[in-house]
Amino acid sequence: LLSATPDLDPLLAALGQGDRVPVVRSEGRAHPVQEVWLGPPDPRRRLEDAVARAVGRAVREVPVGDVLVFLPGWAKIERTRRLLGRLDEVEVVALAGALPAAEQDRALGPAVEGRRRVVLATDIAESALTVPGVRVVVDAGLVRRPVHDSGTGRSRLVTRPASQAAAVQRAGRAGRVAPGAAYRLWDRAEHLRRPAHPAPEIAAADLTAFALELAVWGMSPDALALPDAPPAGAWAAAVALLGVLGAL
Repeated sequence: LLSATPDLDPLLAALGQGDRVPVVRSEGRAHPVQEVWLGPPDPRRRLEDAVARAVGRAVREVPVGDVLVFLPGWAKIERTRRLLGRLDEVEVVALAGALPAAEQDRALGPAVEGRRRVVLATDIAESALTVPGVRVVVDAGLVRRPVHDSGTGRSRLVTRPASQAAAVQRAGRAGRVAPGAAYRLWDRAEHLRRPAHPAPEIAAADLTAFALELAVWGMSPDALALPDAPPAGAWAAAVALLGVLGAL
C-alpha cells in the first residue's frame, strides 16, 4: 500500500489486528519549497479575485517556471481564467476531470519555449498527475467533496478547507525539479487548526451500493477489517432504503 501522506493509525489497526505491521518510509528527493502565507481572502469579495492577485504576485516574485493553481471546482477555474486573461506574459490553461482529453493533455504537456504557463486545476493535480515545469503553487486551500444527506437520500457537493496533508501534497508540486514556492490563501495559525488528513470517504458517502454488495456477500461491516467503520446513521438509512426497494 503506497501513500505520500497516509493516516497510518486506522490503516495499521485494520491490517495488523493486534500484530505489528512493518512500515517503510521513503521520503524521495524533493527540493525546498518556500511557504508564503497570504492570509484569508476578503469575505466580501469572490475567491477568484484573491487567487488572481496571488497569481500575479507569484509571477512577478518567481520569474521562472510555471504556476500551478489549486481551485475548488470548475466554476472557480472558469472565473479565474477570465480574470487572468489580462496577463499577457503567460498562457493560462485548465486541468480538470470534466475537460476533454485533448485539453488535459495540453495542460500536462510541456510549455511553449520561452512562454510561462499558469495551470488552473482541481485537486486532480494533487497526487494523481504530474504537471511538468511547475516552480510555483498557488493554493486556494479548499476542496469540493460529495456529502450524502441520509435525511433526503441525496448527495451534494460541499466546499471545505483542505487538510494539512493535502496542502503538503500540493506544495510539493513546486519542488519536483528545482526549488520553488507555495503561496497559500490562509495563514499559518489556521493551517495548524485544520485536520491532519482528509476525512475518509466512507464517513460522507452514500452507502447504499456498499450495503447491497455486503448483502450479496452475506456479511456485515463488523465482519470486515475496515480502517474506518461506516457511520451508524448512514448505514441504517442505506439498509432501510434497500428494504423499501425490495433489494434485500
